[in-house]
This record gives sequence, C-alpha cells and structure tokens, in this order.
Amino acid sequence: MKTTRGLYVHIPFCLSKCTYCDFYSVAIDTNLIDSYVDALVKEIELASIKNNGVTIDTIYFGGGTPSVLPLSHLEKIIASIYKNFKVDIKEFTIEANPASKIDFAEYRNFGIDRISLGVQSLDDRLLKIIGRKHNSSIALNSIDEANKYFDKVSCDLMIGLPTQTLEQVEYSANVISSKVKHVSMYMLKLSNEVKMAEQISKGIFSLPDDDTFVDFYEEAYSIFKRNGLSRYEISNFSISGYESLHNLKYWNREEYIGLGASAHGFIGNIRYYILSNLKEYISGINYGNGKEISEIIDYKTALFEKIMLAFRLPSGIDIEAFNKEFNVDFEYIFSSQLKKLKPILVKDNNHIFIKEDKLLLESAVAREFLE
Repeated sequence: MKTTRGLYVHIPFCLSKCTYCDFYSVAIDTNLIDSYVDALVKEIELASIKNNGVTIDTIYFGGGTPSVLPLSHLEKIIASIYKNFKVDIKEFTIEANPASKIDFAEYRNFGIDRISLGVQSLDDRLLKIIGRKHNSSIALNSIDEANKYFDKVSCDLMIGLPTQTLEQVEYSANVISSKVKHVSMYMLKLSNEVKMAEQISKGIFSLPDDDTFVDFYEEAYSIFKRNGLSRYEISNFSISGYESLHNLKYWNREEYIGLGASAHGFIGNIRYYILSNLKEYISGINYGNGKEISEIIDYKTALFEKIMLAFRLPSGIDIEAFNKEFNVDFEYIFSSQLKKLKPILVKDNNHIFIKEDKLLLESAVAREFLE
C-alpha cells in the first residue's frame, strides 16, 4: 500500500514581529540563517530515513516568513527534499510577506506552484497598528505580480482587529477575492504574551465585540460567495479546485511530517513538536535525531479530534467512514448529543454537519462530544 504524507517546513525568520503573532520567529540574522539552513538540510536527510518508503505529495513552507530566505538557501532546502524523499507533488506552497523582495519567477523554477500572501488588511492604518511592514499598495502590487507567474495565489485576511470597521472588512474582502482564487480569513485570537494583548490591557486599543465580529465574518463570507469563492473550511474559501491540499490534511486528520524549529508533525498515533529554540535546533534538537517532544494520541483523544476537525468542514462527519475508523456506531454512542444539537446539525445521506448559518458555533458543538 502506498503511503503519502505532507511535508511542513518551518522558516522562523521575520522582517519584524507583528503585534498579534505568537508563532515562533526571530529577527533576520545572516549567520543564523546559514546555520539554520544547514541544520534543516541535515534534518531532512535524517527524517527521510525515518520515513523510508513514504511519498511526499504536498509541501508547505511556513513561518515566520519563508520569503525572507535568500534564493540560494531556499534552493538548497528544496534540492535536499527532492534528493532525500520520494516525491509526487500535488501542491507546493510557500508563504510570503508582500514586504519581502519576492522573485516569483525563481519560485516557480524551484517547483513551487502555490503562493500564500500575508495581506491581512488593505487598510493602511490597520496595517500599522498590527505591525505589518507593507501597505495596501505594496500588497496589491505583490498580488498582481504573483498572478503573472502562478495560477494558485492565496491571501490571508484578518478580522476582529483593534478599531477595525465593517467598511474596512468589506473593502478588503471584495478587492482580494476579486483578484485571487483562495482566501484564508483568520479570526483574531490573542495569547497573553503578544504585544497587542498588552496594548489592549492598557486601554490603548479595544477589540470589536462578539456581535460585531460575527457581522464581519458573515459580511466577508457573503462577498466571497458573490465573487465565486465557496467555504470549504470555517476560515478558508476558494474557487472549486483551488482548495489547499496540504491544509486539508490537517482538517482530515491525515499524516504529515514537520521539520524545522517549532514545527509539528503527525504520524500514526503520534503527534510531535520540535522545540521553539533556534540555537538548540541548530545543535541537533530535531525530529531527525529523535529529540522532538512526542505525544501518543489515545483512542478517546483521536475520536474527539476527528469530530472537532470534521465539524470545521461544511461536509461534516462521514458517518460510515467514522464508524469504520473507530469501530463504533456514531449515532448510537452520541445519541444524546445529537438530540441536544438537533437545531444546529443536519443529517444528509451519510453525513452530519453544522447548518451553514451556524458554522461559527463549531467550537461549542465540538465540546458537546468531549464526554
């Protein structure tokens, strides 16, 4: 039986730290980049041995900001992947910051076929508040340039930002979704450690309330639909055929390898995490050397994860497939939950899913299945 896995590669370097971001990243340092890429290439070699016989069918370079890597370094990493792994690439994505100097032509030559641009908003004042280095003009130019070289261009947008208005959301959603075939729209969630959380606690900024937040989401969603983008996951919208194949692995609970400092991976019943420490990673604390932090996912946790992730998708839970995977009768063991959630859920043929206008209740719905 052929085994395929996705490959996620974390590039932990950024032009600067955004005020809302809690992903692991560090400031650009030439010496550190050199050492990191060398360590990453070594990890690729070791990881390929641990995954002998596996075919990589999706690659995703995330961060941080992968587009800050010099082309020679990016080429070195990609060459190592193709040298050490069996590959049959269906999708190869790289995240890019519009403020970076991006050579889209070279990216295409490297085999990359999908670009994910971190636009976040087309309001210049908002971009300054959240610490982005680009403005709306730079973002739009970057999108236009990307479209010259790539059929698959995605943009990230954010809602729920400090001082954000419905008009700002409408403008960004309309312009962006008229230019690209995929949009990821993320709802702001702050950890206590980020700068924006401190600003809000001091009263410098305030966040939209829950009702306003829902209005933002629903209005943006309606704009995406008018521009031909369907919702295929709670935060992701695309023209049919342009869904993110790599990210669908996460939501379908499929296996993927994670490489690089702070990367996560999921193989079999094990989820692992590589320490968010650049110096330790460079010294060999990585997945290839078996020094990652691993967690064995037990049956009960796996079952809940499947439910939680499936409810993020409009298609919901495939009952027959679920019963086969977990050797249960889903409708029987969760009969009380299904009865309680009847006003929110729909059963259609072999699927149970959340009503379209109730999908933002996904977290609350999933929690009902924890017991």
